[in-house]
Amino acid sequence: MRHRYVVLALTAVCACVVLLFWQRKIHAKSAAVVAPYTAHLTITSNRVLPDGSSATAVSTVVLARDQQGRIYEKTEHGSFFVQDPARLQTLTWDSHNQVAILGHWPYWSGRKGCWADDQGKQWGRFPNDEDWHKVPSSPREGRLETIGSISDPSGNKRIKTRFVSENLGHKDIHGLNAYGMRWTMTPLDVGPSAISETTELWKSSELDLKLLEVTSGPKYGLKREELSDLQRGDPDPALFEPPKGYKVEIAKYHQTPCEQQ
Repeated sequence: MRHRYVVLALTAVCACVVLLFWQRKIHAKSAAVVAPYTAHLTITSNRVLPDGSSATAVSTVVLARDQQGRIYEKTEHGSFFVQDPARLQTLTWDSHNQVAILGHWPYWSGRKGCWADDQGKQWGRFPNDEDWHKVPSSPREGRLETIGSISDPSGNKRIKTRFVSENLGHKDIHGLNAYGMRWTMTPLDVGPSAISETTELWKSSELDLKLLEVTSGPKYGLKREELSDLQRGDPDPALFEPPKGYKVEIAKYHQTPCEQQ
């Protein structure tokens, strides 16, 4: 009888240990996803002009995320964008008028295609499966080639394109462990809007944050986006709210056929 109780007790202890380990693992993963920070993203573009000359432009984007998981972005041109996945909301405003748009979404994960509000305005397009392509799970798997399509610059048609993706493994960037991937896009349709380009992207899995992205192509030159001034900790809560005196308008979004846009 005593042996039976000992076995039951050991079983209960093992179950508790497994449950505690699982809870800590889930909590650690969740904490990493919403780790708060403030940072700058410097964007340097060296574009090839129609006459063959080049022009360089530098801009800075301010990024932040709080402990609630809200993500803040401010562009150099005075546009502000806040995402709140937990509440299925977005908040946008700019410095040119005193109106902020509070968008409500029916769901968050997996948004694809075209969306509009009840008046058919404020619509946006989210990537379809064919716009993004898989990356091999490890560098040992080599390159993965797929055929898909992308929108041309005018957005009026799709261009058949070959995607070649690679897993670049891991490396240290600014003290963070980053994992990298590379895509090469080669249009299969010949025309003035056909663009060949290569994009190399490095992200932090700890912060779920882009650290470095370099896009290059013979037609448009080179674009480099690099994270800097990373500060851990909760940012100023005022970042996630429009300035005082702004009128907040509500927009409820629904999915709509892209052909109507």
